Parts: sequence; C-alpha cells; structure tokens
Amino acid sequence: MIGVIGGSGFYELAKDVKRQKVPTPYGSVFVSVAEIDGKEVAFIPRHGDNHSIPPHKVNYRANVWALEQLGATAAFTTYASGIISKYKPGDLILLEDFISFFAHETFFDSFEDGPHHTDVSEPFSKELMEYAEEAAAIHAIGLKKGGVIATTIGPRFETPAEVKALKKMGANLVCMTAGHEVPLFTEAEIPLVSIAVGTNLAAGLSGHRLTHQEVVDMMIKKREEVKLILKEFVKFID
Repeated sequence: MIGVIGGSGFYELAKDVKRQKVPTPYGSVFVSVAEIDGKEVAFIPRHGDNHSIPPHKVNYRANVWALEQLGATAAFTTYASGIISKYKPGDLILLEDFISFFAHETFFDSFEDGPHHTDVSEPFSKELMEYAEEAAAIHAIGLKKGGVIATTIGPRFETPAEVKALKKMGANLVCMTAGHEVPLFTEAEIPLVSIAVGTNLAAGLSGHRLTHQEVVDMMIKKREEVKLILKEFVKFID
C-alpha cells in the first residue's frame, strides 16, 4: 500500500474510494482508500476535506501512524510552499532536505526503553525520488530538483526578516507543515518522497501582501499534474 498526504488544494485523490476510520494512540483518522493501477493507495487530506484544520492543529502523528497501521510501504506527500530562491511560482519541486528548528513532532515521547535519536541523513528516499522523476517524465511534466524546505509554525505567513534568515540557513522554500510530518515518516521507517508546489514568492520578495487564496489558486492549478505524477509513481511500487 502507498500512503498519500495531500496539502492545501489537494483534498481528494479519486472519486471511487472506500472511506474508513483508523484508530491510533493519537486519535482516529479518516482515510480514503482507492485502487490505482491495481494497487491500494491510502489518502489523507492534511487539512481536512474542507481545509478546516490549520497547520498547527494537524494531527500529524495520528496521520502517519494510521498509514503505518494500514501497511504503507511507501509514502508520497505534497506541500504548498513559499519560494525563497531558485524557483518560480508554479514550479513542482522534488524535496531533498528540510530545516525544522521551529516545529517538532515525534513518536518518541519516552526513553523508558532506551534513547531514540533518529538518523535523518536521508529524509527523502533516493529510490522514490527517481521513481517520481520517471513518473513526471512520462507526462513531460517539469519536476525541479534541489528543494530544501524550511518549516515555520503558522498559521501566519513568515516575516521578510524570517525569510532572509531562512535563506542564509540554506532553505529555498518555506511552508508550515513539512517539518512536523517528514521526521515522523523517518521514525516510522516509511520511505518518503515529497513534492513541493511553489505557490508564491515568500514575504519581502513578492512585492505585495500575501494571501491564502493565491496559495490555493496555484495548488488547484497544479493539482492535476501532481495527480498524474502520482498515478504513474504507484506503478513503480511493489
């Protein structure tokens, strides 16, 4: 099974789905299970069906735990992202690393059975990244490389000073969710590939006030391309 978590503007994977409630130690999660190319794909809209869950209230641990419980052997996630450098609005970017000093989620709340310090030298699976590139190429969809995404807590957008600081730290993208979620997949030992959609230039770079609507509009515009990549991607997963 492939686990998929969709970000802003990506609330539905397919029409013909089996919706099920998955209990976890962190609360229950509603998951939509569809069949793509003869393979089961479990989908969770990160912000809920109607974007009712703000980024700092997403139950990240429950979502990842639910996918693990369902038997996910690979995961595919998307993130609406502000652009700090290197990319332009509308770009689809393969993530290669992340920065997350401000957000923290973990399954290891206790060291009673010994310390748990997870190695995150490779947060995104190189093998799955290659599959995603091949999937995009089938439909001649441009997929940029080199994404380093920073995560702030939200729900507010970042300040221009924060964006400048993040750029100096090596980030070229910024969002409010990846830093919470990606480490959990590492802890759960589920190989992950993530695609960021560059929705807008970050604060101080855009020349205008940022709005959520421009983010959603770009995600909706690029949603079908992401789905095409995903539908080809699942064919590579055993």
